[in-house]
Amino acid sequence: MAKVNLNLLNIFALKIGKNFIEYEGEKVNDIISLFLKEYRDKLDDNLLSRNRKKLNKQILILVNGRNIEYLNKYKTVLNEGDEVYISIPLSGG
Repeated sequence: MAKVNLNLLNIFALKIGKNFIEYEGEKVNDIISLFLKEYRDKLDDNLLSRNRKKLNKQILILVNGRNIEYLNKYKTVLNEGDEVYISIPLSGG
């Protein structure tokens, strides 16, 4: 299992009160599952799926700065020291 940092950006950092959490897992899904198991109750409903078991599909997840949608999504394999980021999508000018 790889030890990685889950970096919490914007609303996630505000709700959890931390900027990052260290987890161990093989894939992105492992890390997100551990995070939700620990912090689900602190997250607003709009950040979670309807059944509150997963993150909302609109949530942006990056591994080392790359969107998991362009990798292997939640099955993306992690390596020791990888940086995983979760954020709400932002736009503006």
